[in-house]
Amino acid sequence: MNNTHFKLIALDLDGTTIDRQLRLSDRNLKAIERVINEGVIVAVITGKMFAAALPIVHKFKGVSYLFASNGAHVYDMQADQELISFPLPSAHMSYILATIEKHRALYRVYTRDAMFAAQDSHLVHSIQRDYPHLPVFVGSIPSDKIYYKIYVQDDDAKLTAIMEDLKAIPVQIHPSDNHNIEITNLQANKGEALRFLKQHLNIAKESVIAIGNHDNDLPMFAEAGYSVAVENAPLYVQERANMVTKHCEEDGVAHAIDVLFPLDINVT
Repeated sequence: MNNTHFKLIALDLDGTTIDRQLRLSDRNLKAIERVINEGVIVAVITGKMFAAALPIVHKFKGVSYLFASNGAHVYDMQADQELISFPLPSAHMSYILATIEKHRALYRVYTRDAMFAAQDSHLVHSIQRDYPHLPVFVGSIPSDKIYYKIYVQDDDAKLTAIMEDLKAIPVQIHPSDNHNIEITNLQANKGEALRFLKQHLNIAKESVIAIGNHDNDLPMFAEAGYSVAVENAPLYVQERANMVTKHCEEDGVAHAIDVLFPLDINVT
């Protein structure tokens, strides 16, 4: 199938481009770099905080844009500069955190480059294990910082109660995996991120591919002309995609690229 009209690929990271152990396979890396060399623009649009996502994105040669914390940070990789950012509303932070703590849920709060947690838990330990370069602070959450995302992980009943209590607050709340929710600025979601990039680059919707695996990727799917879900995505996410590729543990991104950009086709 000749899909040379595709000019932009928007990639999720966790559970899509990298596996559950945060590994980037050689096959995925080579496939992405191949289409970049053929003239395709690649943007990473991830729920990861900026400082956690940046070292992964640096492994690719030629990725043009990084959207971190679901689009709260928009970074031009080639110009090495931030284009725009959308922090959480400071006026509502105390209420949001008090609501989470009322339900005794575990959570992490992110600035651009550091993570804060009110109590020591496996949520802290996993960050320290997987991202040893990141500053991690445990204790009272400082009120003088600029925060971009809150990650909450607990049982579904608590998460549902938190979402109900926060429904009047002007923030985005969405799951990114099982038993968690992410809270960001209203403008910080993957759909808004991809819409911004299409306008910034003057690229039409039909020329865009989005590849992802979970709820927070669905707004990105809606902004793309062609959407791809990995096999490990929930069924309802797969049903919203134009194509289901292989599992993230089986180089699903590379498989999708090889199907949509056959080796004998050059993108112009």
